[in-house]
Amino acid sequence: MQDEHLNLRLGDFLHALIKNWGLICGTTAAGLAIGILLSMVSYMQGEMSKEYIITSAIAVTSQTADGSFTSQTSSPDSTDIYLAENMVDSVIYVLKSDRTLKAAVQNIKLVGIAEADIYDNLVLTQYRDTQIIEISLYWRSAEEGVEILNAINEVAPDILIETLKIGSVSVVNEPKAKYRIGGSVNASMWVYMAALGLAAGVGFSFLKFLLLPTVVNTRDIEGSLGLEILGEVPENREYFRRRQSLLVEDDDPVGANVRESFVSAAHILHNRLGPGEHQCIYITSAEPDEGKTHIAANLAVQLSDLEHKVLLIDLDVRNPSLGGLFLDKVDYNHTLNALYRGEATAEEAVTNLTGYLDLLPAILEPKEIPLGDAMMTLIKDLAQNYDYVLMDSAPVGRVAETLSLNRIAQSALFVIRFDYSSMNAIRDSLDRLEKSGIKPLGCIVNRAKPLGRTSRYGSYDHYGRNSGSGRSAKNSAEKYGRSASRH
Repeated sequence: MQDEHLNLRLGDFLHALIKNWGLICGTTAAGLAIGILLSMVSYMQGEMSKEYIITSAIAVTSQTADGSFTSQTSSPDSTDIYLAENMVDSVIYVLKSDRTLKAAVQNIKLVGIAEADIYDNLVLTQYRDTQIIEISLYWRSAEEGVEILNAINEVAPDILIETLKIGSVSVVNEPKAKYRIGGSVNASMWVYMAALGLAAGVGFSFLKFLLLPTVVNTRDIEGSLGLEILGEVPENREYFRRRQSLLVEDDDPVGANVRESFVSAAHILHNRLGPGEHQCIYITSAEPDEGKTHIAANLAVQLSDLEHKVLLIDLDVRNPSLGGLFLDKVDYNHTLNALYRGEATAEEAVTNLTGYLDLLPAILEPKEIPLGDAMMTLIKDLAQNYDYVLMDSAPVGRVAETLSLNRIAQSALFVIRFDYSSMNAIRDSLDRLEKSGIKPLGCIVNRAKPLGRTSRYGSYDHYGRNSGSGRSAKNSAEKYGRSASRH
């Protein structure tokens, strides 16, 4: 194996974010929902803890102990007013002092209330640099709150004279209570929690990208896995969703690049195998659902278009599906199952699809067909009539029995689905193949995406509409009469 470390590229990470967009949106939405819930809880707690605001306003005066002003008159002059304005900060401090609050509590004989309770909920502010002080008390009971402010206003004149030796207060606005919703909906919490959810989604995507890397750049296959790429089949959901036999070909531009990728891969595969007869190749992968069955079927079609006699066998006996790619219905008498059990001859079991392509499908049974000596002998006998025998096998990463095909196969072809199986699973599967005594001829990358670069094997337009095997698929169909028939 080659270097197991992947090159970290910004484009690959961005692809991982796009791939996990659903998860990222989900964690962001979850964070937003939690933020809304927390803000509502905070709102309700605030509403229960502070129900009323009691407000009042008082004016500071510069009166002395005998009730006169510093000018020794019964009415203040400008000097008295200026002095009163300068005294506001000192008066506020005295009004919130323990001495004043304790005297107020004792005056109204409230039980279970400490000076600290009032201090924490009492707000005194100077009104626009004047001698007016605005008072706000946040309290759970309207009547109790009004009593407290009235008591503070009553004890304040005596305490100011005792402490400051000058000053008094007069009530401007009598205390009054107003119901108040104490909590508030904290919208900023929504943003914080949504951002936290977004970060969690991005972080998980990045962690998954680092710990479970997949093939998101085909250069990693040759650089990190040491596996030659024989072809890249581009992503084309519309083409692969079409439920029609692979023998039905037309000039529909949908999927043209897919068809040309198989033409190119068939040429490369033929050149790699070199001259020879009765060559057996099995197609496998690391995990299920990587598209090896489609790859095997399309390569068989293209090799037959090159006028090579090809037999396509379904040896993925746990999940047989080759027959459905060519036939409307697979009859038991024309299957590998019937041939293996001696219930049909080779001529009866094998279906002739074209002049150069034959198919031996399989069906799922409760007791699967073993890949033992009898099966190997059967395939060897069949191979004598063909140039190539392509065998669709089970994923080698899941089914160890696939390795028994090494006894009859000259080569193995590995299929890697773009951004699907982890690099570790692919390495383990290739290691299994190598230790079993067979080195893969190369790989086909299925459902490849360019990620901003051109595929290494070009595009359909590069080859031209009638390039590849030297004739269009339509002409091939007409020449070989693509309709399933029996020997």
